[in-house]
Amino acid sequence: MKLGFRHTALQAVCTVFALCLALALLGRGRAEMALAGQEGVRLPVLMYHSILKDSARQGQYVVSPTVLARDLDALQARGYQTVTISDLLAYVYDGVALPDKPVMITFDDGYYNNYVYAYSLLEQRGMRAVVSVIGSQTAQYTENGVENAYWSHLTLERLAEMQDVFEVQNHSWNLHEYGERRGCLRRRGEDAESYASLLREDTEQTQLLLTEAGLPAPACYTYPFGACSEESEAILQDMGFLCTLGCEERINQVTRDPACLYEMGRYNRGAGESTQSFLKRALGE
Repeated sequence: MKLGFRHTALQAVCTVFALCLALALLGRGRAEMALAGQEGVRLPVLMYHSILKDSARQGQYVVSPTVLARDLDALQARGYQTVTISDLLAYVYDGVALPDKPVMITFDDGYYNNYVYAYSLLEQRGMRAVVSVIGSQTAQYTENGVENAYWSHLTLERLAEMQDVFEVQNHSWNLHEYGERRGCLRRRGEDAESYASLLREDTEQTQLLLTEAGLPAPACYTYPFGACSEESEAILQDMGFLCTLGCEERINQVTRDPACLYEMGRYNRGAGESTQSFLKRALGE
């Protein structure tokens, strides 16, 4: 009887120990998952502007279609997959997974040559990108119908046509003019109320232009010249923007915290640098 009792007690102890161990391992697993969610996903963002064949036009904000093609091929060879703002929002707010090696490709200003060259290069490779348009320029060229790779901007019709590859975001209505104001920053001596009103009205004009044309309302604001401030961030967030893109060159860490999507860093792609050198900087590899 005593031996049987001891055997039963030993079994009970072992069972309790096994259960505790299992619960501990489960808790550890959950903790590791939570930590992984906090640490997030490493996201490089590349920034292009104008794409032109003319070698005389190559510079800080103009690269050739050949350079762009080499960059895209090198990204794919390294195992990178393109994501858009919508993908980031799905990850942060809905828990949708991102690729193991995500990269975001952005085009600023909305030049017509993005359609002429970049659209087909991306489409052929099954890649996506973000184009941030200057509303006043899109409106102007939609009205006059001029399409010239050297100077014109994308029309609303082209933006609609490109949606299978390009996601459209807001790059202001008309805050790219050099002068006393740098992008959307507050001028010296400008009162807070007037500044907030100007930024809201300018931003809303582009939102309205795009949505009235049947395009999705941009959820991301791309800062002209990358110039941002605490004031501009507060205003844009209050307007409902869930993401802002700057020009500081750094790799982003995307987590489940919505704050990670504001003032995101990007690497500008200029001419005169090899694909290997540029991607080494931009990808941090």
